[in-house]
Amino acid sequence: MQKIFYALCFTLLSLMTYAQNGKITGKVTDEKGEPLLGATVVIDVSKNQATTADYDGNYELSVPAGTYTVVYHSVGKEDTKLTVTLKEGENQVQNVIIKDKAKMIDEVVVSGSKYAKKLSEETVSMEVMKGTTLANQNITDLSTGVQKIPGVTIADGQANIRSGSGWSYGAGSRVAVLYDGIPITTADADDAKWSVIPMENVEQVEVIKGAASSLYGSGALNGIINAISAWPTDKPFTKVTSYAGFYQAPPDKDMKWWLPGQQQYFMGTNFADRRKVGQFDIITGLGITTDRGYLDSSDGHDMHANLKLRWRSKKIEGLNMGISALAYYSWGKTFFVWDSIGKKGYEPLPGTITIYHNGRYIIDPFINYYDKKDNRFTFRYRYLNSSNINTTGQGSIGHKNYIEFQYAKMMKKIDLTIITGLVGMYDLARAPKGSIDSASLIGNHDRGNVAVYAQVDKKFFGKLSLTVGGRWEYFNNDRDSLTTTNRYVVIGRTNSLSTLKYPLGRIGINYQAAEGTFIRASGSMGFRYPSLAELYVHTYVGPLGVYSNPNLKPEKGYSAELGIKQAFKIGRNWMGYGDAAFFANYYNNMMEFTFGQFGNANSPGLGGLGFSSQNIGNTRILGTELTAGIQGKIGNFELGLIAGYAFTDARALDWNKRLTMTNIYGDTIGTHALVPYNVGGVTFPVDVRTSNDANHDPVSNPDSSYLTYAMTSSSKSNVLKYRSRHQFKLIFNVGYKKWDFNLDYQYLSFQENIDYAFISPLFASQSTAFAGLANYRAAQLAAGSKGYSILNLSLGFKPVKNLKMAFIVKNVANTEWMTRPGQFQAPRNYTLQLVYTIQ
Repeated sequence: MQKIFYALCFTLLSLMTYAQNGKITGKVTDEKGEPLLGATVVIDVSKNQATTADYDGNYELSVPAGTYTVVYHSVGKEDTKLTVTLKEGENQVQNVIIKDKAKMIDEVVVSGSKYAKKLSEETVSMEVMKGTTLANQNITDLSTGVQKIPGVTIADGQANIRSGSGWSYGAGSRVAVLYDGIPITTADADDAKWSVIPMENVEQVEVIKGAASSLYGSGALNGIINAISAWPTDKPFTKVTSYAGFYQAPPDKDMKWWLPGQQQYFMGTNFADRRKVGQFDIITGLGITTDRGYLDSSDGHDMHANLKLRWRSKKIEGLNMGISALAYYSWGKTFFVWDSIGKKGYEPLPGTITIYHNGRYIIDPFINYYDKKDNRFTFRYRYLNSSNINTTGQGSIGHKNYIEFQYAKMMKKIDLTIITGLVGMYDLARAPKGSIDSASLIGNHDRGNVAVYAQVDKKFFGKLSLTVGGRWEYFNNDRDSLTTTNRYVVIGRTNSLSTLKYPLGRIGINYQAAEGTFIRASGSMGFRYPSLAELYVHTYVGPLGVYSNPNLKPEKGYSAELGIKQAFKIGRNWMGYGDAAFFANYYNNMMEFTFGQFGNANSPGLGGLGFSSQNIGNTRILGTELTAGIQGKIGNFELGLIAGYAFTDARALDWNKRLTMTNIYGDTIGTHALVPYNVGGVTFPVDVRTSNDANHDPVSNPDSSYLTYAMTSSSKSNVLKYRSRHQFKLIFNVGYKKWDFNLDYQYLSFQENIDYAFISPLFASQSTAFAGLANYRAAQLAAGSKGYSILNLSLGFKPVKNLKMAFIVKNVANTEWMTRPGQFQAPRNYTLQLVYTIQ
């Protein structure tokens, strides 16, 4: 009886307490009407009077009757405060719009820590480029867009951040290229497929500069580039973009290979639609382009379609799931190197033309769950199929499988965030149907990867942010070698336990020293395992071979940075920032494609001469980067400017050290016979094919059958190959009523070092292509090695609300320039763009 009495009293007391409480409910959105997931609604955290908004921005907070100050907060937004008086049992609705912060450094980014965070609070250097900036220059391929970011260059699809990479001939990458946070690199070559990313639905692009392997694994040794797609808002969004243009003749009119009256044109159309339908978020996109090319035999065509669906559960609050699918197909012609300098500079070297048909298919299912206690659970999977079919018989089919489970906990009472995850990856490369291993690019190979990562972010005193993280990686791949019959023979498997026995660490701090002043310092470790192509490639490009290296070792490294970011405001209408960073990157066993005799003396072409990925030893890159931005208004004019300068000093520390290089048989160079090469009755000693050292003659002195990095370099100093020491980038825009004007400029300094083979006596004597390279480079040196300046302009006009017309001129000065030897970049070209938007 006594127990029943206590139970009744407890129940009555609970009912009386509940009756005294009221509720504040509503929806938290941004200025565009987009729900703000995770926005906090706080009265007093110590009394548990706080909550967070769900996926639709809805919130509910129960508190006793009384008068309260309610603070609404979301990352990168201005706090909104409301005074609310609540009566007993009252249910008061407060729908709140949180405004963006009027500061350029308060962009919200997710790549640096894998969750939403203000750019000013990151401990590493990051850059953000909005999708609108890319659209204003009619960027249909992300690789073209990211080149506008200070410290970033692209050569043949190879991303290079702060001189961390040179030119890798389309295999391997030290930069992790991501689409919605998942790698977009292929299973076989581990190279980025930039054109697959549907630019019409990209909201922003985030770039981390420096080692990011602790979060993103192998391939992020030099940084990451993450293209993030947009989600629908409460208002449907539809956009159709069409464009057409043509190339002008090059500066040297003799190089114009097309007929009088003929135009080398390009055109394309893309469509994007984003909307909410009930509990579904639906994103669709389509695109088709055709480009007849400014180079002979370089026409290209492609089409793509993408669909992204997300379902938000009503019954299980915080649960959403969906799938993303993308299909891409391209066909056309390409070539490796020009026929010669001058008149033939836009025409291919005979035997180097490839006709290709490529397909890319992506399927991404995902599940997210966020609970009221700030726990976040994420499941993501990606299947990427990349088929490369061409007329040279050197095709490949790649199958990439990527899976990730992630857990994050945000403890807002103590300003602590924990994120951890488990990642699995399985890459499978197969010869195209109907071909044999020796007639495909790399044959049949596979590799697997398992990784565990964790990171903790803690904020002290509201000003000091500390980030500590780590990742453990395990790789396992088959290990093959070639016999003299050029057929692959499996001889076992190899894994990364012998080369990476410890986790990869990361530590960083960010201190807000004053209003708008942020000082940061960070240190990160990096790791990159060789791609299947670097290990097993075997193909020919004209007279040159590209050879495998089954004994290629992984490369490791670390980066350190010290930086300061200062925001400022001038009056009511102007604001800006300045940023200075000083960095140092070190790499062990750096991998680079190197020229030498890696094949059999009886091999096709130049008797086994060609390129192979080799470990060139230890390297060091020091540098500084300065960026600044400003935006504001003068009357009806809206102006914005972002500019950046990067200086890098990239050095080979083992310049004159004998390199342990291996050929396709796994032999160390110097342990097999090198013979003089006879061309047209003229015998060339081995040194003219492999070295710029006239005293290096392995024929008369077998002991000298070795290579050093210095011998393979055109430079006499120990700078790394294919790097520009100085870079300057600038983006400027002006808006006036219905008009907008955009300018972007980039300067790249002369590449001081390239492969000596390209200008060697043997190549110059045997091919006009390489004689042209030697002459072109000599002319550049004679002119003072000034580098390249590229200017692009666009002028836009909106005659009616939904329609915009733009006229774009790229390479305004019609500069003759290149990012790697033997292939010019586009001359001056003109584009007319029409954009129709409904929102």
